[in-house]
Amino acid sequence: MFKLYYYSQSSLRFTSLSLRRILLSAGSIVIISSIATMTSEYFGFDLLNVKSLRADNMAMENSALKVKLSTLDHKLIALQNTMLDLGRSDRELRTSVGMQNISSDVRKVGIGGTEINKDYGMSPDANKMISTASSALDALDREARLQQESYSEILSKYKKNQDMFLHLPAIDPIRFGTMTDGFGIRFHPILHMRLMHEGIDIVVGYGTPVHSTGDGVISYVGRRGGYGNVVEISHGYGYTTLYGHLSKALVKAGQKIVRGQVIALSGDSGLSTGPHLHYEVRKNGVHVDPAGYFFNGKEYGAAALYGAQSGN
Repeated sequence: MFKLYYYSQSSLRFTSLSLRRILLSAGSIVIISSIATMTSEYFGFDLLNVKSLRADNMAMENSALKVKLSTLDHKLIALQNTMLDLGRSDRELRTSVGMQNISSDVRKVGIGGTEINKDYGMSPDANKMISTASSALDALDREARLQQESYSEILSKYKKNQDMFLHLPAIDPIRFGTMTDGFGIRFHPILHMRLMHEGIDIVVGYGTPVHSTGDGVISYVGRRGGYGNVVEISHGYGYTTLYGHLSKALVKAGQKIVRGQVIALSGDSGLSTGPHLHYEVRKNGVHVDPAGYFFNGKEYGAAALYGAQSGN
């Protein structure tokens, strides 16, 4: 049998300990310790200082957690300020592309509250900090998703606007022409009566290039009563234009054209007192003043917009 020896000071010699005696001694220590622990818990005593050690450890953990939560709180405040800045930018972008702003009520719609009194197994202060941080994160998550959807809508509207701007009848149909008769009621020079003039007249020399005022598709080419030879363009987005008294059309129906492209030559066909261009703009079928669509800034006055290419 395995034995363990120890030196006895009383007998001044080595004395053996059997394995059985060692196990019995160890078992006695465990039993005594267990009894002491249960007794202390039952009577409220902490004989082995176990509760004090646990309390100290928990206090240290709570203290460290509070420091981390405090740091997280500062970061959350910074993120909330960033979201406010993004909200202001969102309103400016929506205004610039002609979209309605997202109402404050929509931005503040709740997504389900966080339980403020939920027990996370920490101290009351720590529990409250965790609940507050969770609630703030939920709100930021919702705002971020809402902002992402808003930016997608803005981008889509921007692209649509870019296409619409290309199709808008935005330049003079004849470069350096002189407008004589404007839009509105006038005394007709041939019929000698007051009639509604549904477009504008631009005086130019015979055979002057006539340009499309925006991207579109040729919808009609031919003669039309007092207008003589005409070309009509469908620009989309509710816009159509008409070019009358032409000497020659350089395009055909169904042809796609771009802003500035030469589509015809001016003339005096139809009821006309001399070479000029009659030009009309219709929005959703209603005649509007074409002069209101002449954007004569540098970008629209550039020679590059009046391309020399013809419809042929």
